[in-house]
Amino acid sequence: MNNEDAYTFLTAQKNKTITSLASSFIVLNNLEETEHDTVRRKFSTLREDRREYLKRADITTWNAIPYHTPLKHPRLSTGYQCSDEVMVIGSVSSSQSTSVFEEDFSKPTRKPLRELSTKGLRSRLSSLLTHLEKVAVQENVSSKELSCYLMMLCSQTEYDFTTTKFRKEIIAKGSFGPVCNKLTCDKAAFLMDSLEIGKKKYIDLRRLLLSDVQLPGYNRLATYRSQICLTNDIFSVDREHRVGIAVSYKKLLTHTVNRILTASANEIPSASNPQRIRISDGLDGSGSHRVYQQATHPNISTKSFILFGFKVISISDTDNKLIWKNPLPNSPFSIRPVAILALQENEDNIRYLMDTLINKESTEITEKGLELTSGFCEVEIQRSQLDGKMAKIISGAGGACCQFCTATFKQIHDPDIVKDGFPINRSITDLKVLFDEVNEEEFLSLSSDNRFNVTHRPISDLEIIPSSPLHAYLRCFGWFLHLISHLHAGVFKWSPTSKRVSDAKTFVTSLIKDNLNIIIDIPSTQGGTTTTGNVVRRCLIRKDDNDQDFLYWVLTVIPSEFKSHIIEIHTCLGAILRVYNSSRRVDTEELALVCSNIYQSILCAFPWANVSPTLHKLLAHAPEIISTFNDGHGLENLSEEGLEASNKYIRRYRDRLARKFSFEENLKDVFVRLISHSDPMLLMNRKFSIPRPPSSQGLRSSQDILVNTLIRDHEDHNDD
Repeated sequence: MNNEDAYTFLTAQKNKTITSLASSFIVLNNLEETEHDTVRRKFSTLREDRREYLKRADITTWNAIPYHTPLKHPRLSTGYQCSDEVMVIGSVSSSQSTSVFEEDFSKPTRKPLRELSTKGLRSRLSSLLTHLEKVAVQENVSSKELSCYLMMLCSQTEYDFTTTKFRKEIIAKGSFGPVCNKLTCDKAAFLMDSLEIGKKKYIDLRRLLLSDVQLPGYNRLATYRSQICLTNDIFSVDREHRVGIAVSYKKLLTHTVNRILTASANEIPSASNPQRIRISDGLDGSGSHRVYQQATHPNISTKSFILFGFKVISISDTDNKLIWKNPLPNSPFSIRPVAILALQENEDNIRYLMDTLINKESTEITEKGLELTSGFCEVEIQRSQLDGKMAKIISGAGGACCQFCTATFKQIHDPDIVKDGFPINRSITDLKVLFDEVNEEEFLSLSSDNRFNVTHRPISDLEIIPSSPLHAYLRCFGWFLHLISHLHAGVFKWSPTSKRVSDAKTFVTSLIKDNLNIIIDIPSTQGGTTTTGNVVRRCLIRKDDNDQDFLYWVLTVIPSEFKSHIIEIHTCLGAILRVYNSSRRVDTEELALVCSNIYQSILCAFPWANVSPTLHKLLAHAPEIISTFNDGHGLENLSEEGLEASNKYIRRYRDRLARKFSFEENLKDVFVRLISHSDPMLLMNRKFSIPRPPSSQGLRSSQDILVNTLIRDHEDHNDD
């Protein structure tokens, strides 16, 4: 059997699919093939035909053609070398069977494709490109569109929504634009970040799309990325053998605002005269990261990290007219990282981070403003991206039920006090003045009620807004689920850890999983549980009273005398959370009335149930928080959701797109990636849409009707 017979055997098959075609093309471009198993299954369908072929060739050994047998291309003068990962047509049984075709299948010495000139590439690949054109005609697609399919198969990012949308857009258009259209470095950097590819894959992709679009060279792109990521200003942080990476808060903020103004200059003439910048910052700890023990830092634990970041909410001009508004305030692509430290989330580590890197610069920015290319402008920093644990540590009120008021656990369950309301009377400034006036040791030795549950001196120099819109969803849903579990178990004493309540909760979550395919409260492989923000929204938001949704199935497992109360709580709680997490202008007086009524209803209907601190914060303070800290609008732009979502990118980048030989270099690569994918110029390349809320004629649930009564901007609005 000669090389031409072997090639004829493979190409004579009728199953010429896009997958097998992509595999061949990937080999020619030296791309890494991640679909090895898929290709193997495709070729396994040829086993019977191979058997007949071997019989005709008078070959009695079944495994004569090994898995990794190279074949020469018969139509190329220099020969074509198939990859080991594509030729899967047998298995090696012995060294003797491997040597059957030793002479025919010897591997020639050839230049790699990446070292060939354009003329050499055209000569080497002419036969295959001709075959690709034929297959494109058979599949009724253009050659450009076929190239897009191949690029899609080459990418490893299969689960990223933005990347998936980007791929579909490429396939739909069939090309980036006119032939030989040159992409700018901004768009090339966005492409690299969106597909999450490194140097080698970018070079291969650039060659793959050479006939359709000209991507900038990698060296040029690397230089550009170094400029937009402030690579020269990044420095290492070392504390007791704990390593971190950081950049100057002021430099990064100045660079970010200048990039925003540059991007908006062509669309908005007043962008050259900014007067007021509004930003939101915060920090979050995460655990369950992968452990990489490098010899350079053997004592470092890589399981836990603390990330501090900020997002620009809006920029206004001298007439207080809005110049720019963040289109994706809850996205991780809006979060600009200031520091990543390999530290656990505790008071000592957070105090070190804030005192060393954050407090001095943030105070200076607030007091003196920011010097831009167009002059000085005011900066308002709202420290709102904090979860409950971080808010307790930052504020110093570690033993308090609420970081907004001084109410005790007993007071938040008193119906008379709830009826009168809970004013916001706790602040960082007052606590710092208190610590300056009294002896700290003597003050902390007092009883918790006498010191207002304060446990230590506040860490932040700026006021915090511990509103936590995302965690309000999560914690309120957790409380509601515990309430349902108590009712199903018939336990009318608040004890979430009891065996009966735990078994009832397992039954309820299994019921929801079986009927709605919603997985609740199961440990996740990435840390935390499966109860994410999107899962909670599916459970608490009701669009139609006739749907067999979460509430429908919950009502089937509780006693009938409690059903009306549960419907009321679910309707009001879902409506309040939707308004609280929206960007809509809110009728705070109406919201205060609804919050007070449902708070009192819970205490009257279930006097044995404990009100969680987050539920108290939502029902007692939501109207005042909205009117005081966000100009009467929902708290979407102050949410910590983007910062929380950044943790998954830290995990992903450390694993896939960062060097492993040094922990410091590994963390630096992650930090640069986070800065790059959150660049404002790159953010404008992302496709996004803002869904519109249902009109008053389309309201089909009592919850939608209630939401409609709590908002004011019915004509000019964004959705919740």
